[in-house]
Amino acid sequence: MLLKKCCLLLVLMLASFVVFNSHVFADEPQFSLEEALEFASKNAYQKISSNFDVESARRRIWETIADGLPQVELTGQYNHSIDMAKTLLPVEFFPQENWPSGAGPGDMIPVSFGTPYDASYGVGVTQLIFDGSYFVGVQATRVFLEFTEQQQRKTDIEIRNSVAQAYFLVLSARENQEAFSGLLEANEKLLLETQSMFEAGFVESLDVSQMELLVNNSRKQLMEVKRNKEVAMSVLKFTMGYDKHAEMRLSDSLTYLSQRIISGGIPDDLFVPDHHVDYQLAMTNEESQRLYLKNERAQYLPRISAFYNFQKIGFSNDWNVFTQDWYRAQFVGVQLSVPLFTSGMRHARVQQQKLSYKQSINEREMTLHNLQSNYVTARATMRNSYEQYLYSIENRRLALDILEKTRVKFTHGISSSSEYTQQQTQYIQAQMNYVQSAVNLMNAHIALLKATGQL
Repeated sequence: MLLKKCCLLLVLMLASFVVFNSHVFADEPQFSLEEALEFASKNAYQKISSNFDVESARRRIWETIADGLPQVELTGQYNHSIDMAKTLLPVEFFPQENWPSGAGPGDMIPVSFGTPYDASYGVGVTQLIFDGSYFVGVQATRVFLEFTEQQQRKTDIEIRNSVAQAYFLVLSARENQEAFSGLLEANEKLLLETQSMFEAGFVESLDVSQMELLVNNSRKQLMEVKRNKEVAMSVLKFTMGYDKHAEMRLSDSLTYLSQRIISGGIPDDLFVPDHHVDYQLAMTNEESQRLYLKNERAQYLPRISAFYNFQKIGFSNDWNVFTQDWYRAQFVGVQLSVPLFTSGMRHARVQQQKLSYKQSINEREMTLHNLQSNYVTARATMRNSYEQYLYSIENRRLALDILEKTRVKFTHGISSSSEYTQQQTQYIQAQMNYVQSAVNLMNAHIALLKATGQL
């Protein structure tokens, strides 16, 4: 009876453990490669910063437009003249009975005008009528916004590229971890068999030591792979803009992604420069330099603006000027500013900007040739990675087959522990080559998409 109760309790504990773990994994976010890229496109730190840049560029457009709209300014002032300013006047300006003591004809006496206290307030309105730089500036801000949006798209491409590479590193570490875990388990089992064979007198102590060495090396490799996986996951979280303390799992596998690329074959898409963000940036930069040149030439044009001012002023001999009469003043006018001579400064600026414009044309051509070269290189790299991956699959299969056959021969006393060690080292190298070739294939695919402007 007691045994039945213990068994029932054990079953309930196991069931609770399974249910608990199922809830844990259900709540743990999973990301496929596409989902990770989409998450990073919204939450990566660089993407958030680029959003601020675009919004700032939009606000700059209105800032430039508002410069040509009416500007209204309210001013106010309150003054207390501690020592009032004085001026000299001939003494003859005043009746003789008001002359200071000792003053005579031809003398000058100091006189103050005004009151110790005065205050004023006013409203001023200005309106730009014509300024060549203003119209060019409005065009330039719109080009600047386009340039900023293109920079944002480029940032998004770089984020997606970095996230994909980090995702592949995590998958490669996970693939190696699974392979080395299986290898460690097989080596530990073989070590026990070798120890039994040694006790029965079928093998030497050297074989036991050799198998212990293999087990220790397998444990060390497994620990290294686990640490590499942790580091790669940390890099992936940072690149995605994901909380570093939150858990996450990757739903795609190295084999699934690489086989999907293999089944799709090498893309035959042609390179179209206008679809690539780098070429778009180069063209936008050329347009902005053209507008800068136009702006420098506009400095030769006059500037015309209109203004209106309304003002009221009050005076008093004590601090309370608000009980006195206030006097109104207002005027309206037009201001014209015509640049005439700057000793060649404006001409020098125009010549400098001409050179900058020609430089932007050259940079656009250089960007075009560089992108074409990158496309050719990316296709060649993709083809090489494609072939190397197929070879690595076959080499890993052969290395594993050789290792299994050598293990069987060793357990039957036909093969030595040294030969088994050699075959295991060969398999480990084949496994690592397979994982690296799979990562190279996926990186080459991402690089080709980036080179064609489709990432």
